[in-house]
Amino acid sequence: MPSSFSSKIEIINRGGFVTNKYSAKRYYISHVYLKGALDGDTVRVGITDTGHDQTKAKVESVINRGNVTFIAKLFNKKNNLKASLYPYQSKSITIKQNDVNASAGDIVKIKISDWRENHKTAYAKIVSLISRKESIDNDFLFVTGRYRLNDLAKVTINEEERNKYKSVLKNNQIKRIDLTNLMTITIDPDDAGDFDDAISIIEKEKGYDLFIHIADVSAYVKENDLVDIAAKNRGNSYYFPEKVFHMLPKILSTDLCSLLPNKKRLALTLKIELDEKCAIIDYSFFESIIKSNKRFTYSEASDILNKSQTGTYANSLHIFDRLTDILKNKRLDNSLNLDNRELVYSPNHSSNKNPLTRKKWERSHKIIEECMLIANKIAARKIISINNGLGLYRNHDLPSLKNENYIKDVIAKFSKGKANLKRLEARAINRFLRKIDNANSRNILSLLFIRKMKNALYSSKNIGHYGLGFDQYTHFTSPIRRYSDLLVHRLLKKEIKKGSDVLESIDFCNFGERKAKLAYRDYFKLKGLRWLRTMVDKTLSGVIINVKPTHLVVCETSTEVIGNVHAKRLPKDVYTLASNKLTMLGKYSKSKFGVGEQISIKVNQIDMVNQDIEFEFIDLIHK
Repeated sequence: MPSSFSSKIEIINRGGFVTNKYSAKRYYISHVYLKGALDGDTVRVGITDTGHDQTKAKVESVINRGNVTFIAKLFNKKNNLKASLYPYQSKSITIKQNDVNASAGDIVKIKISDWRENHKTAYAKIVSLISRKESIDNDFLFVTGRYRLNDLAKVTINEEERNKYKSVLKNNQIKRIDLTNLMTITIDPDDAGDFDDAISIIEKEKGYDLFIHIADVSAYVKENDLVDIAAKNRGNSYYFPEKVFHMLPKILSTDLCSLLPNKKRLALTLKIELDEKCAIIDYSFFESIIKSNKRFTYSEASDILNKSQTGTYANSLHIFDRLTDILKNKRLDNSLNLDNRELVYSPNHSSNKNPLTRKKWERSHKIIEECMLIANKIAARKIISINNGLGLYRNHDLPSLKNENYIKDVIAKFSKGKANLKRLEARAINRFLRKIDNANSRNILSLLFIRKMKNALYSSKNIGHYGLGFDQYTHFTSPIRRYSDLLVHRLLKKEIKKGSDVLESIDFCNFGERKAKLAYRDYFKLKGLRWLRTMVDKTLSGVIINVKPTHLVVCETSTEVIGNVHAKRLPKDVYTLASNKLTMLGKYSKSKFGVGEQISIKVNQIDMVNQDIEFEFIDLIHK
């Protein structure tokens, strides 16, 4: 039977999510059923039972518009100047007043003058010009405008408050364990501006004492003060090449809380006693005062390790390297090791060079990664022991049965039908990916598997982390840039006043993380599309990541931009899907186009408004 409820809608990609506040159930609504609703609107949602425990959600009406002003990109359509807020918006917006002489491609601020709720198109006027289409910041301003990052809550720190924070650093040094004489280092990216974590190591006759020092933000930011409220609303920091939107005021994020070299800083330290095989003997959390002796970049630390240099710092790095080798090898017995290195954008690229490159994996990345993983794991274990299970956990659930079977079918396809997997274990996925010789295929298959996994989420109840193979996990190591970690520090110190505060804050953590992921996705896709637009006549490489009755879904390997190759652009034939739906088969030519296979392609058409791309098939790349 049909039912309905009201909800605010959150637009993601080609549709949006609504939540029934009575059942807490979340529904996805395709863009064709949005009925003119835009991101942030309050809508009436109708639910229809379609049988077999399936339901369909549709917007019945818009109850209240969430915003009347927007950041938009202009484009022309049928002699009208239109405003694009994001791809596939369900309500067209026509510009009726343009006093700033803006044109297609420009980024502008608009205000709706008439919603015209019974029509497909709303009318708007341009309030101000933000960026001309030729500006190098055009994409950045469009994306940050879409997600309203400039409107995030912020707190201005005056001189009196700056002195108050400085006194916190001074007055808190007395009652803490003094570790300033313990040799301590940080390892971070070249362009890092805030340093959450530092590490120390003592090698004993049989085993190690591993110290993981995390910036003690909770000493400065108290529950429900103005800075805390602003940080909770942000959820996390947002990092772009053009600008960083810090979760905390800069005096905290890049100065007093940041573990800068040769500066005394407040930390929450985790000391882990390990035996010679790196099994945990004991651990303890305590408030400390530390002083980082040396700031390493990943490349600097890796260079020391690769050249087998000696010296005080070099000797410690070699101990860390050996220890984290053991930790990683033990962890990979049960956790996924997906080879999908994130893309980075270089604003200062040459005109003929792809501005998107994969982040270089350095040997020293493993040191920080394994230290932070074990710290987060132990922090979750500690929270369970002191809060009767109530806390903040980073959960990663098992894939759905449908997606689990899909991944099994992909593995079986490449294993020529020999991968008879009863359970989808991490080690089976790792083993399969190690056998993929081609780096591009391995990277894109890893990306495909990630997309088939459920999203990791914050929750007050622990269910474990499938991807890492941990029975319990949380985020403890980045309180400067993630609100979740600040909450975990308070839980460890037993400073949370009410359990309801944790439950409310978890929603902000999940929302902030989701917003950041979507903003980065949009940013990198726009940069990728711009680069591909310059490569129209060039032959490119792609990996098939899905097969539909009418087209192949292809990921271009250098940008990870996903587009389609229509069947009509394949060699002339009659095509059908194989029974496992992983391969498109040519009836007469016996051609096969399957998931995971690499093909050469060219750009056929790019739609910058809806951020879509169509590729033209050139040839299969045979291995």
